Amino acid sequence: MGDHKEHMCDFSKHHGVDEMRPRVKDAKFICEVCGRAANSKDYLCRPVDL
Repeated sequence: MGDHKEHMCDFSKHHGVDEMRPRVKDAKFICEVCGRAANSKDYLCRPVDL
């Protein structure tokens, strides 16, 4: 599960859209916990393929 503060659910609380954009561009995974999408599994708590 990696470093939770780097996961989108927590990262989005402390960073703006401009900092989140590179993480979600061309998203390939979605988190089963919070529903956020990202382009790397490392950015999500429980990623599954989109």
